Amino acid sequence: MTVGHENDHLLTSLAFESSVPHEYFRELRDNDPVHWTEPGDGSRGYWSFTRYDDVVALSRDTATFSSEKGGTTLEDIPEADLQGRRTMIDTDPPLHTGYRKILAPTFNPGIVRRNWDEKVDRIVTETLTEALQHETIEYVSKISSEIPVRVLAALLDVPDSEAHYIMELGDEMIASSDPDSAPRTALTPEVLAENSKYQFSSPAGRELWEYGDKLRIGREKDLGHDVFSLLITSEVDGRKLTPHELANFFSLLVIAGNETTRMAFSHAAKAFCDFPDQWDKLRERPELVDSAVEEILRWATPIHHFRRTVTQDTEVHGRKLEAGDKIAMWYASANYDERIFNDPHTFDIERKPNFHLAFGGGGAHRCLGNSLARLEVKVLLQHQIEQVERFELVGDVQRLRSNLTHGVKHLPVRLTQIAA
Repeated sequence: MTVGHENDHLLTSLAFESSVPHEYFRELRDNDPVHWTEPGDGSRGYWSFTRYDDVVALSRDTATFSSEKGGTTLEDIPEADLQGRRTMIDTDPPLHTGYRKILAPTFNPGIVRRNWDEKVDRIVTETLTEALQHETIEYVSKISSEIPVRVLAALLDVPDSEAHYIMELGDEMIASSDPDSAPRTALTPEVLAENSKYQFSSPAGRELWEYGDKLRIGREKDLGHDVFSLLITSEVDGRKLTPHELANFFSLLVIAGNETTRMAFSHAAKAFCDFPDQWDKLRERPELVDSAVEEILRWATPIHHFRRTVTQDTEVHGRKLEAGDKIAMWYASANYDERIFNDPHTFDIERKPNFHLAFGGGGAHRCLGNSLARLEVKVLLQHQIEQVERFELVGDVQRLRSNLTHGVKHLPVRLTQIAA
C-alpha cells in the first residue's frame, strides 16, 4: 500500500468548492494511477482510480468491484444502515439486473423520444420565455433547476409545487457537505446518528423517504401511468417491491431525475461564457447540436466519483488491493485523461470521438436515464440557438462544496437576445 500524498486534501469536498483539482488528477494519472488516498479527516483511506481505461475496466467488473458491499459513497456505513438506505445503484447483479429491467423499457431511447419530445419542448419553451423577460438572470434557479424539476413532476405525476419541494429535499440531501445547501446535516453528530438509516445521514433524506412512502400509499389506491406507479405494480425475482424498496427507489428517482441534468445545464452556460467562439459556431452550424451535447456532458461531468468495494484480493498497476478496500472511481479525472481526449481542457463542441463517462463507465451501472438527460440538454440548446446571441457572466460563480457532485449554486448570466 502506498503512502498518502501530501496533496490528498485536494480530493476532499472543501477543495472542490473553488475548482476541480485537475492538475493533481493529471499528476496521479501520470505517476500513480491507482493511488492510496489518506483523507486526513480521520476517516478510512481508499484507492483513487484516475485513468479513463482503468475506470471503465473497474466499472464493468462487478464481481471484483462491488457497489453492494459498501455502497457507492465513500462514507463508512454500518451494514444495518446500508441495508436500510440501499437503492438500485447500491446493488450488484443479479438483484441490480432485476431492478433495472423494470425501468429499462421506459428509458429506451426510442420510447423517450416518442413520449418526451413534446413535453420537454413545451417545458423548455415556457421556462426560457419567462427567463428572457429579464436582461440578467440567476441561471441556476431560472433555467438549470426549473426545467429538470418540471420534467420530474411529469415523470412522477406530482404537482409542480410538490416537485419543487422534493427537489429541494434532494438538493439538501446530496449536498450534505455544503453548509449553505445542507445546514441541518452539518449541525451535530447527533443529527447524523438520528438519520443514519437515510441517504447521506440527512434529515432531508428522511423527509424525502417519508414523502415517497406517503405517495406510495396514495398511488396504490389510485394507480397512474407514471414511473412510480410502474414500480408499484412491477415484480423483481417474482415478488413485488417492498414499501421500503419503493421509498428508496423514489429517493433515487428524485436525485437521478434532477441533479445530473441541472449540473449539465449550468456548466454549459458557464462554458459558453468562457468560450464564446463555441457558441458562435453552434449558432452558425446548429447541426452540431448532438456533438455539443456530448461535449457539455464530458465538460460538466456531473458526478465527480462513485465508490466501489474490493471483493477479493487483486492487483492493478502493481498495487495490491485487498478484499474490503474502498475505491473511488474519479470520473472528473477520467473525462480529462489526455490518453483519451486530445486537449481535454479546451471546450470543443466538435470533439470526436467523445466516449465520455458522464453516465458511468458502462457495464451494469450505466445511467438508465441518459437518453432523457440528453434530450433535455439538446432541446434547451436548440431553443437557445434560436433566441440567444451571447452568454456573459455578470458576477461571481458559486460552486457546491462537494467532491461527489459537480454542482453550481449561483451563476449570474446576461443572455443577449437575437434582434428581431
